[in-house]
Amino acid sequence: MSDSELLVAVLARFARLLPAAHEMPHILEQLMRSAIDVLEPAGATVALSEQLGAGEPGPFSGIPAELLDLEVCQRECARGPGVVAHTCGAPVTITDIGNYGDMWPEYADLAGQHRISSIAAIPMRLDDTEAGVLSLYSRQPRRWSGRDLSVAALLAGMATGHIVTANLVQRQQRVTEQLQHALNSRIVVEQAKGVIAHARQTTPDAAFELIRAHARRNRVTVRAVARGIVELGLRI
Repeated sequence: MSDSELLVAVLARFARLLPAAHEMPHILEQLMRSAIDVLEPAGATVALSEQLGAGEPGPFSGIPAELLDLEVCQRECARGPGVVAHTCGAPVTITDIGNYGDMWPEYADLAGQHRISSIAAIPMRLDDTEAGVLSLYSRQPRRWSGRDLSVAALLAGMATGHIVTANLVQRQQRVTEQLQHALNSRIVVEQAKGVIAHARQTTPDAAFELIRAHARRNRVTVRAVARGIVELGLRI
């Protein structure tokens, strides 16, 4: 299979992720495996931006997993090629990390321990959305070509699109769950009002006031009292 045919096959495989876009770990794994299949680095990592974690540090993924040490190092020290790529919004390529010991001492030392020589850090961007950084690693000095960076940026952009979709799906699911919870609460409260109104020979509005007063006295929610009335036979 030629390089072009391989790239087309990988892109087609990656595009089919859309139906499962809510599975974030799967998206990140496929991004790294796609980059490894086409560009043949020794490994790859992904560090997602904090924005995607509601203020919490974004997740890491790595193939092989031992390379996650490099992402942790960058986050703890706030410096390294991935940090620069994310800050500047442009790829950062390193042919020999040993030459960067003065700039990133902790990172360069750790890369040496993992026998990593070259790194390419590519921002994961789609339009105005910045999702994180895809980093590729080589154990031999490697001059990352324009094609390498273009392919990596293309894959990173596709992954960012999946991530945006995943976040949207998750938000919609949360809203749906909240609405369903509110509807269920309303239903059980209405049922409880009917039970108490019948038992007390009073109106539904008066029954609701009895339920609410009982909830306040016992420091529980109206829904909890309503469930007790409907499901457990509680009478007030």
